Amino acid sequence: MKKEITFSLDNDVYEKFCIALHLTNEDEDDAVENCMRAYIAKTFERASHEYSPNTIKKPSADSEIDYYRKAAQRIPVWALKPNQYNHKIIRAFFEAEQATGEVTLDTMELLCSKKERSELYVPTFKNNYSQMKIDGPKSHGRVFEDDGERVWIWKEVEDVLRRYKDSFLI
Repeated sequence: MKKEITFSLDNDVYEKFCIALHLTNEDEDDAVENCMRAYIAKTFERASHEYSPNTIKKPSADSEIDYYRKAAQRIPVWALKPNQYNHKIIRAFFEAEQATGEVTLDTMELLCSKKERSELYVPTFKNNYSQMKIDGPKSHGRVFEDDGERVWIWKEVEDVLRRYKDSFLI
């Protein structure tokens, strides 16, 4: 059984919707129904996470946006790109951890400041490191936490990062 509905849209949104329909050769009713199904699925998924005791809740400020655990998706790519600053900063973390068992911000910054060690050199260490402490639209993705002195891996991505540890230390 079909239900007929009407609703108002912004003109620009509707024009772009029509262009998209033309590109895909989809029927307008089918496309709207697919959008509604996607919205329903996303909403129910979010609701099920809120009520499930076994899932980790996303921070409320970012609950509408997929920035949470962004680094978990990027770590496998960084592992393969030793010239990227994120790779070098993670490598500095693992080298410091291997050497002393504990990692400090000063140690990581020192390792990344030596031009003669090109495999670790990051001329903009502070900026790049700070981008690796937050999840957001313009961040690199949260990897680390610190207390101003000691540095550790954010627990939400630790399993992924440790899985790729050897790729960073090669």
